[in-house]
Amino acid sequence: MTDQNLSEEKAVIKVTGMSCNHCVQHVEKALQQTKGVSSVRVDLGAERAYVNYNSAEIDIENLLQVIKNAGYEAAF
Repeated sequence: MTDQNLSEEKAVIKVTGMSCNHCVQHVEKALQQTKGVSSVRVDLGAERAYVNYNSAEIDIENLLQVIKNAGYEAAF
């Protein structure tokens, strides 16, 4: 295993303010374009973003800020 594998984390983030699939795509794209994020799945009905990320490159606070910068509320 490499150090990068040891730094892989999973987060479930509450995302509010989404009303349609376009919102889901907007949040997913913002997170996917963030350095350190390896995968994202956003569930509109559950109001959750499921994010796999490298904690050596980005932390939860920065992930929350990416979502807020995209125009939605986010909480861990």
